[in-house]
Amino acid sequence: MKNSMVQVAQEHRIASSRSAARRYTEWSILLAVVVGMAALVFYLRWWLNSGFLTSPVLLLVFVSALAYSSFQLVGNWSLFLAASFRPLRKIYPAHCFTVDVFVTVCGEDHALIRKCLAATCAMRGEHKVWLLDDGPDPMLEQLAQELGAGYLIRGNRNDAKAGNLNAALARTNGDIIAIFDVDHVPAPDYLERTVHHFSDPGVGFVQVIVTFGNSQDGWVAQAAAESSLDFYNPTSKGMDALDSVTMMGSNSLIRRTALTSIGNYQPGLAEDLATSLALHAAGWRSVYVAEPLAPGIAPPDLASWFTQQFKWARGVFSVLLSDFPRVWSQLSWGERIAYGVRMTMYWLGPVICAHLLATVAVLFWGSQEVMEGYGQYLLTLMPLAASNVLIHWLALQRWRHPSLPAPTWKAVMLVYATWPIYTLAWLMALLRIPLAFRPTPKTPSSRLNLWWLTPQTLITALLLAGTLYRFSSDGFSSTLVLLAALMLVFPHLLFFAHCCGSQDMRSLPDLQGVAQVGATQ
Repeated sequence: MKNSMVQVAQEHRIASSRSAARRYTEWSILLAVVVGMAALVFYLRWWLNSGFLTSPVLLLVFVSALAYSSFQLVGNWSLFLAASFRPLRKIYPAHCFTVDVFVTVCGEDHALIRKCLAATCAMRGEHKVWLLDDGPDPMLEQLAQELGAGYLIRGNRNDAKAGNLNAALARTNGDIIAIFDVDHVPAPDYLERTVHHFSDPGVGFVQVIVTFGNSQDGWVAQAAAESSLDFYNPTSKGMDALDSVTMMGSNSLIRRTALTSIGNYQPGLAEDLATSLALHAAGWRSVYVAEPLAPGIAPPDLASWFTQQFKWARGVFSVLLSDFPRVWSQLSWGERIAYGVRMTMYWLGPVICAHLLATVAVLFWGSQEVMEGYGQYLLTLMPLAASNVLIHWLALQRWRHPSLPAPTWKAVMLVYATWPIYTLAWLMALLRIPLAFRPTPKTPSSRLNLWWLTPQTLITALLLAGTLYRFSSDGFSSTLVLLAALMLVFPHLLFFAHCCGSQDMRSLPDLQGVAQVGATQ
Protein backbone atom coordinates (compact mmCIF):
# COMPACT_ATOMS: atom_id res chain seq x y z
CA MET A 1 0.00 0.00 0.00
CA LYS A 2 2.80 2.37 0.96
CA ASN A 3 4.71 1.61 -2.25
CA SER A 4 1.55 2.28 -4.26
CA MET A 5 1.08 5.67 -2.61
CA VAL A 6 4.71 6.57 -3.26
CA GLN A 7 4.34 5.60 -6.92
CA VAL A 8 1.19 7.73 -7.26
CA ALA A 9 2.98 10.69 -5.67
CA GLN A 10 5.93 10.29 -8.03
CA GLU A 11 3.64 10.13 -11.06
CA HIS A 12 1.83 13.24 -9.84
CA ARG A 13 5.13 15.12 -9.47
CA ILE A 14 6.22 14.06 -12.96
CA ALA A 15 2.89 15.14 -14.44
CA SER A 16 3.08 18.48 -12.64
CA SER A 17 6.64 19.01 -13.83
CA ARG A 18 5.68 18.25 -17.44
CA SER A 19 2.69 20.57 -17.23
CA ALA A 20 4.87 23.37 -15.90
CA ALA A 21 7.42 22.77 -18.67
CA ARG A 22 4.71 22.89 -21.32
CA ARG A 23 3.31 26.13 -19.92
CA TYR A 24 6.81 27.62 -19.77
CA THR A 25 7.35 26.73 -23.44
CA GLU A 26 4.02 28.30 -24.40
CA TRP A 27 4.94 31.56 -22.69
CA SER A 28 8.34 31.39 -24.40
CA ILE A 29 6.55 31.08 -27.74
CA LEU A 30 4.45 34.14 -26.94
CA LEU A 31 7.56 36.15 -26.07
CA ALA A 32 9.34 34.93 -29.22
CA VAL A 33 6.35 35.94 -31.36
CA VAL A 34 6.47 39.45 -29.88
CA VAL A 35 10.17 39.63 -30.79
CA GLY A 36 9.40 38.20 -34.23
CA MET A 37 6.74 40.83 -34.89
CA ALA A 38 9.22 43.55 -33.95
CA ALA A 39 11.76 42.00 -36.35
CA LEU A 40 9.12 41.89 -39.10
CA VAL A 41 8.28 45.57 -38.60
CA PHE A 42 12.02 46.36 -38.70
CA TYR A 43 12.33 44.40 -41.98
CA LEU A 44 9.32 46.04 -43.67
CA ARG A 45 10.35 49.52 -42.52
CA TRP A 46 13.71 49.02 -44.20
CA TRP A 47 11.91 48.40 -47.49
CA LEU A 48 9.78 51.52 -47.07
CA ASN A 49 12.74 53.72 -46.15
CA SER A 50 15.35 52.26 -48.49
CA GLY A 51 14.35 54.25 -51.56
CA PHE A 52 14.30 51.07 -53.67
CA LEU A 53 10.52 51.04 -54.19
CA THR A 54 10.79 53.44 -57.12
CA SER A 55 11.73 50.43 -59.26
CA PRO A 56 8.72 48.38 -60.51
CA VAL A 57 10.70 45.16 -60.11
CA LEU A 58 11.68 45.91 -56.51
CA LEU A 59 8.14 47.07 -55.77
CA LEU A 60 6.93 43.65 -56.91
CA VAL A 61 9.55 42.02 -54.70
CA PHE A 62 8.34 44.08 -51.73
CA VAL A 63 4.69 43.14 -52.30
CA SER A 64 5.73 39.48 -52.58
CA ALA A 65 7.73 39.72 -49.35
CA LEU A 66 4.75 41.34 -47.62
CA ALA A 67 2.38 38.60 -48.83
CA TYR A 68 4.74 35.81 -47.81
CA SER A 69 5.42 37.27 -44.38
CA SER A 70 1.71 37.87 -43.80
CA PHE A 71 0.68 34.31 -44.60
CA GLN A 72 3.66 32.15 -43.69
CA LEU A 73 5.21 34.08 -40.82
CA VAL A 74 2.36 35.87 -39.07
CA GLY A 75 -0.07 33.12 -40.08
CA ASN A 76 1.99 30.30 -38.59
CA TRP A 77 2.80 32.30 -35.48
CA SER A 78 -0.91 32.98 -34.98
CA LEU A 79 -1.65 29.26 -35.25
CA PHE A 80 1.01 28.46 -32.66
CA LEU A 81 -0.56 30.95 -30.26
CA ALA A 82 -4.01 29.52 -30.97
CA ALA A 83 -2.74 26.03 -30.11
CA SER A 84 -1.56 27.38 -26.74
CA PHE A 85 -5.06 28.44 -25.78
CA ARG A 86 -7.11 25.70 -27.43
CA PRO A 87 -10.48 25.34 -25.64
CA LEU A 88 -11.83 21.95 -24.57
CA ARG A 89 -14.35 20.42 -26.94
CA LYS A 90 -17.94 19.89 -25.91
CA ILE A 91 -18.80 16.24 -25.26
CA TYR A 92 -21.85 14.95 -27.15
CA PRO A 93 -23.87 11.78 -26.47
CA ALA A 94 -22.43 8.78 -28.30
CA HIS A 95 -24.02 7.74 -31.59
CA CYS A 96 -23.73 4.59 -33.67
CA PHE A 97 -22.51 5.16 -37.20
CA THR A 98 -22.06 2.86 -40.15
CA VAL A 99 -18.61 3.23 -41.67
CA ASP A 100 -17.36 2.57 -45.19
CA VAL A 101 -13.57 2.32 -45.44
CA PHE A 102 -12.13 3.26 -48.84
CA VAL A 103 -8.62 2.09 -49.80
CA THR A 104 -7.64 3.75 -53.08
CA VAL A 105 -5.33 1.81 -55.40
CA CYS A 106 -3.63 2.87 -58.63
CA GLY A 107 -1.06 0.27 -59.64
CA GLU A 108 0.83 -0.01 -56.33
CA ASP A 109 2.75 -3.08 -55.19
CA HIS A 110 0.53 -6.02 -54.19
CA ALA A 111 2.41 -6.66 -50.94
CA LEU A 112 1.80 -3.06 -49.91
CA ILE A 113 -1.90 -3.35 -50.76
CA ARG A 114 -2.26 -6.59 -48.81
CA LYS A 115 -0.71 -5.05 -45.70
CA CYS A 116 -3.01 -2.02 -45.80
CA LEU A 117 -6.12 -4.03 -46.63
CA ALA A 118 -5.50 -6.57 -43.87
CA ALA A 119 -5.03 -3.79 -41.32
CA THR A 120 -8.22 -1.96 -42.34
CA CYS A 121 -10.23 -5.19 -42.17
CA ALA A 122 -8.81 -5.86 -38.68
CA MET A 123 -9.93 -2.50 -37.24
CA ARG A 124 -12.36 -2.82 -34.37
CA GLY A 125 -15.86 -1.45 -34.76
CA GLU A 126 -18.63 -1.95 -37.29
CA HIS A 127 -17.30 -1.15 -40.75
CA LYS A 128 -17.04 -2.37 -44.35
CA VAL A 129 -13.75 -2.16 -46.25
CA TRP A 130 -13.76 -1.41 -49.97
CA LEU A 131 -10.78 -1.71 -52.30
CA LEU A 132 -11.13 1.00 -54.96
CA ASP A 133 -9.04 -0.29 -57.85
CA ASP A 134 -8.27 2.16 -60.64
CA GLY A 135 -6.38 -0.64 -62.45
CA PRO A 136 -8.35 -2.85 -62.68
CA ASP A 137 -6.35 -5.89 -61.58
CA PRO A 138 -8.04 -9.33 -61.30
CA MET A 139 -5.46 -10.40 -58.71
CA LEU A 140 -6.54 -7.55 -56.46
CA GLU A 141 -10.14 -8.67 -56.74
CA GLN A 142 -9.06 -12.09 -55.47
CA LEU A 143 -7.08 -10.45 -52.67
CA ALA A 144 -10.10 -8.41 -51.58
CA GLN A 145 -12.28 -11.52 -51.51
CA GLU A 146 -9.63 -13.40 -49.53
CA LEU A 147 -9.48 -10.71 -46.84
CA GLY A 148 -13.23 -10.07 -46.71
CA ALA A 149 -13.21 -6.67 -48.39
CA GLY A 150 -15.41 -5.37 -51.17
CA TYR A 151 -13.92 -4.64 -54.58
CA LEU A 152 -14.98 -1.69 -56.75
CA ILE A 153 -13.87 -0.51 -60.18
CA ARG A 154 -15.30 2.24 -62.37
CA GLY A 155 -16.03 2.63 -66.04
CA ASN A 156 -13.69 5.58 -66.61
CA ARG A 157 -10.71 7.16 -64.88
CA ASN A 158 -11.79 10.79 -64.99
CA ASP A 159 -10.71 13.10 -62.13
CA ALA A 160 -8.08 10.65 -60.83
CA LYS A 161 -8.41 9.92 -57.09
CA ALA A 162 -11.43 12.19 -56.62
CA GLY A 163 -13.26 10.39 -59.42
CA ASN A 164 -12.39 7.02 -57.90
CA LEU A 165 -13.79 8.07 -54.52
CA ASN A 166 -16.94 9.60 -56.00
CA ALA A 167 -17.65 6.46 -58.02
CA ALA A 168 -17.46 4.43 -54.81
CA LEU A 169 -19.66 6.92 -52.94
CA ALA A 170 -22.45 6.27 -55.42
CA ARG A 171 -22.32 2.52 -54.70
CA THR A 172 -22.07 2.57 -50.89
CA ASN A 173 -24.21 3.98 -48.08
CA GLY A 174 -22.18 4.26 -44.85
CA ASP A 175 -22.74 7.29 -42.62
CA ILE A 176 -18.98 7.90 -42.38
CA ILE A 177 -16.34 7.47 -45.08
CA ALA A 178 -12.82 6.59 -43.87
CA ILE A 179 -10.15 7.10 -46.55
CA PHE A 180 -6.68 5.54 -46.68
CA ASP A 181 -3.89 5.71 -49.20
CA VAL A 182 -2.54 2.24 -49.75
CA ASP A 183 0.73 2.86 -47.88
CA HIS A 184 -0.99 3.65 -44.57
CA VAL A 185 -1.59 0.91 -42.02
CA PRO A 186 -4.23 1.79 -39.40
CA ALA A 187 -4.09 0.54 -35.82
CA PRO A 188 -6.88 -1.78 -34.57
CA ASP A 189 -8.38 1.03 -32.46
CA TYR A 190 -8.36 3.58 -35.30
CA LEU A 191 -12.15 3.84 -35.58
CA GLU A 192 -12.63 3.81 -31.81
CA ARG A 193 -10.37 6.85 -31.51
CA THR A 194 -11.97 8.86 -34.30
CA VAL A 195 -15.59 8.09 -35.18
CA HIS A 196 -17.03 9.37 -31.89
CA HIS A 197 -16.20 12.95 -32.92
CA PHE A 198 -19.09 12.79 -35.40
CA SER A 199 -21.51 12.77 -32.46
CA ASP A 200 -21.18 16.53 -32.81
CA PRO A 201 -23.62 17.15 -35.68
CA GLY A 202 -21.58 20.11 -36.93
CA VAL A 203 -18.41 18.10 -37.58
CA GLY A 204 -17.99 17.40 -41.28
CA PHE A 205 -14.66 15.60 -41.21
CA VAL A 206 -11.96 14.28 -38.90
CA GLN A 207 -8.30 14.27 -39.88
CA VAL A 208 -5.78 11.97 -38.18
CA ILE A 209 -2.14 13.04 -38.08
CA VAL A 210 -0.03 11.71 -40.95
CA THR A 211 3.14 9.96 -39.80
CA PHE A 212 5.69 7.72 -41.48
CA GLY A 213 7.25 4.43 -40.46
CA ASN A 214 10.10 4.02 -42.95
CA SER A 215 12.62 6.64 -41.83
CA GLN A 216 15.24 3.89 -41.78
CA ASP A 217 14.96 3.40 -45.56
CA GLY A 218 17.59 6.01 -46.36
CA TRP A 219 18.39 9.67 -45.89
CA VAL A 220 15.64 10.84 -48.27
CA ALA A 221 12.95 8.89 -46.38
CA GLN A 222 14.27 10.23 -43.06
CA ALA A 223 14.44 13.81 -44.30
CA ALA A 224 11.03 13.60 -45.98
CA ALA A 225 9.41 12.32 -42.79
CA GLU A 226 11.08 15.01 -40.70
CA SER A 227 10.11 17.77 -43.12
CA SER A 228 6.44 17.20 -42.30
CA LEU A 229 6.78 17.39 -38.51
CA ASP A 230 6.26 21.13 -38.40
CA PHE A 231 3.01 21.12 -40.37
CA TYR A 232 1.44 17.96 -38.97
CA ASN A 233 2.16 18.85 -35.34
CA PRO A 234 2.14 22.52 -34.15
CA THR A 235 0.64 24.05 -37.30
CA SER A 236 -2.23 21.55 -37.57
CA LYS A 237 -2.92 21.75 -33.83
CA GLY A 238 -3.27 25.49 -34.21
CA MET A 239 -5.65 24.97 -37.12
CA ASP A 240 -7.66 22.58 -34.95
CA ALA A 241 -7.93 25.23 -32.25
CA LEU A 242 -9.64 27.44 -34.84
CA ASP A 243 -11.86 24.58 -36.17
CA SER A 244 -10.05 24.88 -39.49
CA VAL A 245 -7.75 21.89 -39.92
CA THR A 246 -7.29 20.94 -43.57
CA MET A 247 -7.81 17.49 -45.06
CA MET A 248 -4.66 15.57 -45.96
CA GLY A 249 -5.73 12.89 -48.42
CA SER A 250 -5.18 9.83 -46.26
CA ASN A 251 -6.24 9.18 -42.67
CA SER A 252 -9.42 11.22 -43.22
CA LEU A 253 -12.96 10.45 -42.11
CA ILE A 254 -15.84 12.37 -43.70
CA ARG A 255 -19.55 12.54 -42.93
CA ARG A 256 -21.43 11.38 -46.02
CA THR A 257 -24.10 14.07 -45.73
CA ALA A 258 -21.35 16.70 -45.55
CA LEU A 259 -19.80 15.37 -48.75
CA THR A 260 -23.09 15.31 -50.62
CA SER A 261 -23.81 18.88 -49.49
CA ILE A 262 -20.83 20.12 -51.53
CA GLY A 263 -21.31 17.87 -54.55
CA ASN A 264 -18.99 15.10 -53.32
CA TYR A 265 -15.19 14.95 -53.42
CA GLN A 266 -13.67 17.87 -55.33
CA PRO A 267 -11.48 17.00 -58.36
CA GLY A 268 -7.92 18.19 -58.89
CA LEU A 269 -4.32 17.43 -57.96
CA ALA A 270 -5.02 18.64 -54.39
CA GLU A 271 -8.45 17.03 -54.13
CA ASP A 272 -8.15 16.72 -50.34
CA LEU A 273 -7.44 20.42 -49.85
CA ALA A 274 -10.17 21.51 -52.26
CA THR A 275 -12.69 19.23 -50.53
CA SER A 276 -11.92 20.47 -47.02
CA LEU A 277 -12.05 24.08 -48.25
CA ALA A 278 -15.49 23.47 -49.74
CA LEU A 279 -16.67 21.79 -46.52
CA HIS A 280 -15.53 24.70 -44.36
CA ALA A 281 -17.06 27.21 -46.77
CA ALA A 282 -20.35 25.31 -46.45
CA GLY A 283 -20.26 25.73 -42.66
CA TRP A 284 -18.97 22.31 -41.56
CA ARG A 285 -16.37 22.06 -38.80
CA SER A 286 -13.35 19.78 -38.51
CA VAL A 287 -11.46 17.88 -35.81
CA TYR A 288 -7.79 16.95 -35.67
CA VAL A 289 -6.65 13.75 -33.94
CA ALA A 290 -2.94 14.19 -33.25
CA GLU A 291 -2.28 10.52 -32.50
CA PRO A 292 -0.14 8.39 -34.87
CA LEU A 293 -2.85 5.83 -35.62
CA ALA A 294 -2.01 4.99 -39.25
CA PRO A 295 1.65 5.42 -40.23
CA GLY A 296 2.47 5.53 -43.92
CA ILE A 297 5.52 5.48 -46.18
CA ALA A 298 7.59 8.61 -46.79
CA PRO A 299 9.11 9.00 -50.28
CA PRO A 300 12.02 6.53 -50.30
CA ASP A 301 14.18 8.34 -52.85
CA LEU A 302 14.56 11.58 -54.78
CA ALA A 303 12.35 10.39 -57.63
CA SER A 304 9.47 9.77 -55.25
CA TRP A 305 10.12 12.97 -53.28
CA PHE A 306 10.23 15.25 -56.31
CA THR A 307 7.19 13.58 -57.89
CA GLN A 308 5.20 14.03 -54.69
CA GLN A 309 6.26 17.61 -54.05
CA PHE A 310 5.73 18.68 -57.66
CA LYS A 311 2.20 17.27 -57.69
CA TRP A 312 1.32 18.66 -54.26
CA ALA A 313 2.72 22.12 -54.93
CA ARG A 314 1.02 22.44 -58.32
CA GLY A 315 -2.30 21.27 -56.87
CA VAL A 316 -2.12 23.53 -53.82
CA PHE A 317 -1.24 26.56 -55.95
CA SER A 318 -4.23 25.80 -58.18
CA VAL A 319 -6.57 25.90 -55.17
CA LEU A 320 -4.88 29.09 -53.94
CA LEU A 321 -5.45 30.91 -57.23
CA SER A 322 -8.94 29.62 -58.04
CA ASP A 323 -10.97 28.14 -55.17
CA PHE A 324 -9.63 30.21 -52.27
CA PRO A 325 -10.63 33.65 -53.63
CA ARG A 326 -14.04 32.34 -54.63
CA VAL A 327 -15.00 31.18 -51.11
CA TRP A 328 -13.06 33.81 -49.12
CA SER A 329 -16.20 35.59 -47.95
CA GLN A 330 -17.72 32.30 -46.71
CA LEU A 331 -14.80 31.48 -44.41
CA SER A 332 -14.19 32.56 -40.83
CA TRP A 333 -11.02 34.49 -40.04
CA GLY A 334 -9.55 31.39 -38.45
CA GLU A 335 -10.20 29.42 -41.64
CA ARG A 336 -8.69 32.19 -43.76
CA ILE A 337 -5.52 32.10 -41.68
CA ALA A 338 -5.32 28.30 -41.75
CA TYR A 339 -5.84 27.96 -45.49
CA GLY A 340 -3.56 30.90 -46.18
CA VAL A 341 -0.78 29.11 -44.32
CA ARG A 342 -1.51 25.76 -45.97
CA MET A 343 -1.60 27.13 -49.51
CA THR A 344 1.46 29.40 -49.36
CA MET A 345 3.89 26.99 -47.73
CA TYR A 346 5.37 26.10 -51.14
CA TRP A 347 6.10 29.78 -51.80
CA LEU A 348 9.32 28.93 -50.01
CA GLY A 349 10.67 27.75 -53.37
CA PRO A 350 10.22 31.05 -55.23
CA VAL A 351 11.51 32.93 -52.15
CA ILE A 352 14.72 30.86 -52.12
CA CYS A 353 15.01 31.22 -55.90
CA ALA A 354 14.69 35.01 -55.68
CA HIS A 355 17.41 35.28 -53.03
CA LEU A 356 19.73 32.96 -54.96
CA LEU A 357 19.35 34.91 -58.20
CA ALA A 358 19.64 38.27 -56.43
CA THR A 359 22.85 37.20 -54.74
CA VAL A 360 24.35 35.99 -58.03
CA ALA A 361 23.40 39.26 -59.75
CA VAL A 362 24.88 41.39 -56.96
CA LEU A 363 28.12 39.39 -56.89
CA PHE A 364 28.77 39.69 -60.62
CA TRP A 365 27.23 43.02 -61.57
CA GLY A 366 26.53 44.97 -58.40
CA SER A 367 28.20 48.34 -57.89
CA GLN A 368 29.65 49.23 -54.52
CA GLU A 369 26.44 51.10 -53.69
CA VAL A 370 24.33 48.06 -54.60
CA MET A 371 26.59 45.81 -52.53
CA GLU A 372 26.16 48.07 -49.53
CA GLY A 373 22.39 48.17 -50.03
CA TYR A 374 22.20 44.40 -50.29
CA GLY A 375 24.31 44.07 -47.18
CA GLN A 376 21.88 46.34 -45.30
CA TYR A 377 19.00 44.20 -46.57
CA LEU A 378 20.67 41.06 -45.20
CA LEU A 379 21.22 42.75 -41.84
CA THR A 380 17.52 43.60 -41.57
CA LEU A 381 16.54 40.09 -42.68
CA MET A 382 18.68 38.21 -40.15
CA PRO A 383 16.67 39.08 -37.00
CA LEU A 384 13.45 38.05 -38.75
CA ALA A 385 14.92 34.75 -39.98
CA ALA A 386 16.40 33.97 -36.56
CA SER A 387 13.12 34.77 -34.80
CA ASN A 388 11.18 32.52 -37.17
CA VAL A 389 13.57 29.61 -36.63
CA LEU A 390 13.32 30.03 -32.86
CA ILE A 391 9.52 30.20 -32.88
CA HIS A 392 9.20 27.05 -34.98
CA TRP A 393 11.73 25.22 -32.82
CA LEU A 394 9.82 26.12 -29.65
CA ALA A 395 6.52 25.10 -31.25
CA LEU A 396 7.94 21.70 -32.18
CA GLN A 397 9.31 21.29 -28.66
CA ARG A 398 5.83 21.91 -27.30
CA TRP A 399 3.55 20.07 -29.73
CA ARG A 400 5.56 17.37 -31.46
CA HIS A 401 4.09 14.00 -30.53
CA PRO A 402 6.51 12.25 -28.12
CA SER A 403 6.67 9.14 -30.32
CA LEU A 404 7.99 11.15 -33.29
CA PRO A 405 11.68 11.96 -33.85
CA ALA A 406 13.08 15.45 -33.54
CA PRO A 407 13.86 17.09 -36.89
CA THR A 408 17.45 17.25 -38.08
CA TRP A 409 19.32 19.38 -40.62
CA LYS A 410 18.58 16.72 -43.27
CA ALA A 411 14.98 17.91 -43.55
CA VAL A 412 16.11 21.52 -44.03
CA MET A 413 18.64 20.42 -46.65
CA LEU A 414 16.11 18.39 -48.66
CA VAL A 415 13.40 21.06 -48.66
CA TYR A 416 15.95 23.76 -49.53
CA ALA A 417 17.19 21.73 -52.51
CA THR A 418 13.61 21.34 -53.76
CA TRP A 419 13.25 25.05 -54.60
CA PRO A 420 13.31 24.43 -58.40
CA ILE A 421 10.32 22.08 -58.10
CA TYR A 422 8.29 24.55 -56.04
CA THR A 423 9.23 27.44 -58.32
CA LEU A 424 8.26 25.52 -61.45
CA ALA A 425 4.95 24.52 -59.86
CA TRP A 426 4.20 28.18 -59.05
CA LEU A 427 5.00 29.33 -62.58
CA MET A 428 2.82 26.56 -64.03
CA ALA A 429 -0.04 27.59 -61.75
CA LEU A 430 0.28 31.25 -62.77
CA LEU A 431 0.33 30.29 -66.45
CA ARG A 432 -2.50 27.77 -65.98
CA ILE A 433 -0.39 24.91 -67.37
CA PRO A 434 -2.07 21.63 -66.30
CA LEU A 435 -0.23 18.75 -64.70
CA ALA A 436 -1.16 15.13 -65.35
CA PHE A 437 -1.99 13.15 -62.21
CA ARG A 438 0.71 10.79 -60.96
CA PRO A 439 0.49 8.75 -57.76
CA THR A 440 3.50 9.15 -55.49
CA PRO A 441 5.84 6.14 -55.94
CA LYS A 442 5.96 3.98 -52.81
CA THR A 443 8.98 1.90 -53.88
CA PRO A 444 12.46 2.97 -55.04
CA SER A 445 13.15 3.71 -58.70
CA SER A 446 16.24 3.18 -60.88
CA ARG A 447 19.43 5.23 -61.42
CA LEU A 448 19.77 8.94 -60.75
CA ASN A 449 19.14 11.29 -63.68
CA LEU A 450 21.53 14.18 -63.09
CA TRP A 451 19.64 16.41 -65.55
CA TRP A 452 17.06 17.24 -62.91
CA LEU A 453 19.74 18.52 -60.55
CA THR A 454 20.81 21.12 -63.11
CA PRO A 455 19.23 24.19 -61.39
CA GLN A 456 20.87 23.40 -58.05
CA THR A 457 24.21 22.61 -59.70
CA LEU A 458 24.19 25.72 -61.87
CA ILE A 459 23.27 28.13 -59.08
CA THR A 460 25.90 26.60 -56.78
CA ALA A 461 28.59 27.04 -59.43
CA LEU A 462 27.51 30.64 -60.05
CA LEU A 463 27.52 31.50 -56.35
CA LEU A 464 30.98 30.02 -55.83
CA ALA A 465 32.33 31.73 -58.95
CA GLY A 466 30.70 35.02 -57.96
CA THR A 467 32.15 34.82 -54.47
CA LEU A 468 35.67 34.27 -55.84
CA TYR A 469 35.21 37.05 -58.40
CA ARG A 470 33.98 39.58 -55.85
CA PHE A 471 36.64 38.63 -53.31
CA SER A 472 39.41 38.95 -55.91
CA SER A 473 38.22 42.43 -56.88
CA ASP A 474 37.02 43.88 -53.54
CA GLY A 475 38.71 41.76 -50.89
CA PHE A 476 36.92 41.86 -47.54
CA SER A 477 35.01 45.09 -48.23
CA SER A 478 31.81 43.11 -48.85
CA THR A 479 32.24 40.44 -46.21
CA LEU A 480 28.55 40.19 -45.31
CA VAL A 481 27.44 39.52 -48.89
CA LEU A 482 30.24 36.98 -49.37
CA LEU A 483 29.22 35.14 -46.21
CA ALA A 484 25.59 35.18 -47.34
CA ALA A 485 26.58 33.62 -50.67
CA LEU A 486 28.49 30.85 -48.91
CA MET A 487 25.55 30.22 -46.58
CA LEU A 488 23.26 29.87 -49.59
CA VAL A 489 25.69 27.39 -51.16
CA PHE A 490 26.19 25.24 -48.06
CA PRO A 491 22.81 23.37 -48.08
CA HIS A 492 23.33 22.52 -51.75
CA LEU A 493 26.79 21.12 -51.05
CA LEU A 494 25.39 18.94 -48.26
CA PHE A 495 22.63 17.79 -50.59
CA PHE A 496 25.10 16.84 -53.33
CA ALA A 497 27.29 15.03 -50.81
CA HIS A 498 24.35 12.90 -49.71
CA CYS A 499 23.34 12.21 -53.30
CA CYS A 500 26.86 11.06 -54.20
CA GLY A 501 27.31 9.01 -51.04
CA SER A 502 23.90 7.37 -51.08
CA GLN A 503 23.69 3.63 -51.62
CA ASP A 504 20.25 3.89 -53.22
CA MET A 505 20.70 6.54 -55.89
CA ARG A 506 17.41 6.72 -57.74
CA SER A 507 16.13 8.37 -60.90
CA LEU A 508 14.39 11.68 -60.69
CA PRO A 509 10.93 11.97 -62.20
CA ASP A 510 10.59 12.56 -65.90
CA LEU A 511 8.94 15.97 -65.75
CA GLN A 512 8.97 16.18 -69.53
CA GLY A 513 5.49 15.35 -70.66
CA VAL A 514 4.11 15.67 -67.15
CA ALA A 515 3.28 19.29 -67.82
CA GLN A 516 0.81 18.98 -70.64
CA VAL A 517 -1.74 21.41 -71.91
CA GLY A 518 -5.07 19.64 -71.72
CA ALA A 519 -3.71 16.77 -69.62
CA THR A 520 -6.40 14.59 -68.09
CA GLN A 521 -6.66 14.93 -64.33
